[in-house]
Amino acid sequence: MRKSFMLLSSLLLVVGLAGTASAAPLNWSGTITQVLGDFPPANQARGGGVATINNSTGLGPHIVTLRIAASRGGIDGEFTQFVTDPDVVGNSIAAIQYDTDSGTGTFAPISGGAASTTILTQNTMPLRGTVKLCLLSTDCSAVLNLVLTENGTKGAGIGGLLTIGGDTPIRISIENAPWTIKTAQVFDHITTTGKANQTIIPVTFKGFAHQPNSGTTSTAQPSGVVQLVTAAQVQTNLPFGSNVATSSGTVMRIHFIPEPGLMLLIGSGVAGLVLIGRRRLRK
Repeated sequence: MRKSFMLLSSLLLVVGLAGTASAAPLNWSGTITQVLGDFPPANQARGGGVATINNSTGLGPHIVTLRIAASRGGIDGEFTQFVTDPDVVGNSIAAIQYDTDSGTGTFAPISGGAASTTILTQNTMPLRGTVKLCLLSTDCSAVLNLVLTENGTKGAGIGGLLTIGGDTPIRISIENAPWTIKTAQVFDHITTTGKANQTIIPVTFKGFAHQPNSGTTSTAQPSGVVQLVTAAQVQTNLPFGSNVATSSGTVMRIHFIPEPGLMLLIGSGVAGLVLIGRRRLRK
């Protein structure tokens, strides 16, 4: 009995210390999902790494600052979305090809129950890479490249206006916003032929931070989740179709995971308890 009590106490102490460190690196896995207008959400880019977490003093493991560095991992992916909408096809766009990855950024403040209402004062992380409009054919032999960020100063995940394709028949302007943990809203502005009727549809992307059991405290521990969103408003000069303005958004979800060494320690502790239990039953 004494052995099992001591082993259990040690295990709980280790887990407790892992969850209450005031400032420490924490492993994470993550996904990035991109949404454009009424297209189905693009396949998720996946990845992971080690984040730097700074916690509030004396209040448990609430996140104050979350830093993601490209040098310590990231999220990247390549995937193609084939176009079936006849209006889009009529504009000579056969497919959309995504090639994106996350950069380096710091997000703060994120703290407990205030996470859903707090405005981030540090909120930029470039979403790097390109989105290619495959023209005429799905083999993408002719493309129009949409660079997601420009010179590291504006673009997706940073903010600012990007204009692409000024020297081609297709012109696209994208008004970007930095990341938020709140709800971001953009609009699909749809018209009928001749613009006799107009419909404006709000589109929302929701950010949040919560602990393993979906509460709003103790986020900075294994199984805690932070979801950040960045929205954009897209305008084009495409002749076919009824969208005056199109919504776009990127959702990045970060899931904190235990260190491999901690998992091994927990597994060893559980195995030890099982072994002690079996020995006692035999006696």
